[in-house]
Amino acid sequence: MSNSADVMVGANGAAAAAPITPAFRKLVIASSLGSVIEHYDFFIYAFTAPVVFDRFFFPRMDSTASMLAVYATFAVGFVARPLGGMVFGHYGDRLGRKAMLTITFMLMGIASFLIGCLPSYDAIGLLAPIALVALRFAQGFAFGGEYMNAVSLTLENAPSARRGFFASFVNASGPIGVILASGFIALLGFVSTPQDFAQWVWRVPFVLSLVLVVLGTYIRLQVDESTLFKAVQVSAARPKAPLLDVLRSWKTSVLFGCLANMVHSTFQYMSTVFVLGYAVKTLGMAQSTVTFGTMVANVLEMCMVPLIASYSDRFGRRPFIALGILLAAAWYSIYFQLVATKDPTLLILGLVVSIGIIHALMFAPEAAFTAELFPTEIRVSGSSLGKQLGIILGGGIAPLVGTALMGAGGSFTSVILYFEVIAVCAFIGILLAPESMKRPL
Repeated sequence: MSNSADVMVGANGAAAAAPITPAFRKLVIASSLGSVIEHYDFFIYAFTAPVVFDRFFFPRMDSTASMLAVYATFAVGFVARPLGGMVFGHYGDRLGRKAMLTITFMLMGIASFLIGCLPSYDAIGLLAPIALVALRFAQGFAFGGEYMNAVSLTLENAPSARRGFFASFVNASGPIGVILASGFIALLGFVSTPQDFAQWVWRVPFVLSLVLVVLGTYIRLQVDESTLFKAVQVSAARPKAPLLDVLRSWKTSVLFGCLANMVHSTFQYMSTVFVLGYAVKTLGMAQSTVTFGTMVANVLEMCMVPLIASYSDRFGRRPFIALGILLAAAWYSIYFQLVATKDPTLLILGLVVSIGIIHALMFAPEAAFTAELFPTEIRVSGSSLGKQLGIILGGGIAPLVGTALMGAGGSFTSVILYFEVIAVCAFIGILLAPESMKRPL
């Protein structure tokens, strides 16, 4: 990329407006494709675990305990994400964004493939859930290192006036992975019996991850490193320990990134993963209804994210995130009332509004907002730490907390209050955060 006309680096280190060339388009596609496949890998677990893994890996527990165990394994992936963000963030700032993207990509795909090959508890006893937890940890570790390296690689090569738009392609491609995962799971649910799905069909989307990894790795190896990162590499600004610099001088920026990601991920995973488990296990609704609704919602979000992000280049990141938080807080109780009707149409409508519109408002500007809080020399380390802490404190534990609250109180009231507290904290944080739209990189 250093020889292309895509981006010119000015004296202040900011990317100046320049023509969009084929090389830059290839870079955007490569960064986004990784997000597609990693979201696919992550969400086939999310859509399969609540309806299969309780009896497959935890058959000795009662219904509530086995579901809590399933959501605990789901949360393990999120526990690993900050660690992956710190490790791959450090090396992304030291060695480059591109190399880290290739490593994280392969690790995620291999872990997903091996999950699809695991024997059941009945076959190998405790080794089955132990292996599941280990592979889930590997998934989360890879995912934690992937996201901000991809965002930074795109952002640092984008024209300065369109940073939000191009960075959002990494976020917009996430719903494509969710669409593939939910659509594939829904299709398998339609063409197989519940018994066959629980016994062996669930393995198919995991095993196919290996094919996607080979394709994605080849494409990612064709792109060049970030122009701004190359400039930092040869300057005195290159830190020896980027994460230590972040913890020493950028703690407030980490907090702002954490809050922004905590609120949108809580809303997303409670609206999808938690509702999937509740609708299927408690309300007796068809799994395919929820996965189909999730697929439709993500089709809309995929279109909405670049559109909203393009407006964030004109009006700022904070107004859209703040609006999304306010709408999410107002909509949450209505959404759960729709779920409680057991009406498939109303459930799908609730998913479309929740994910396709409200979550998109928070999610679209988030990539640029989080990355722009930090300078180039520590960007991946700082933004990864803020994002992944927010994800684990938000979406990572949300299905587990929701199930525990429902088991204790028997109603959605405590679940709704749980989200409202998070929304209030995040809204205050966004009001206090600096507007990053015009900040030089």
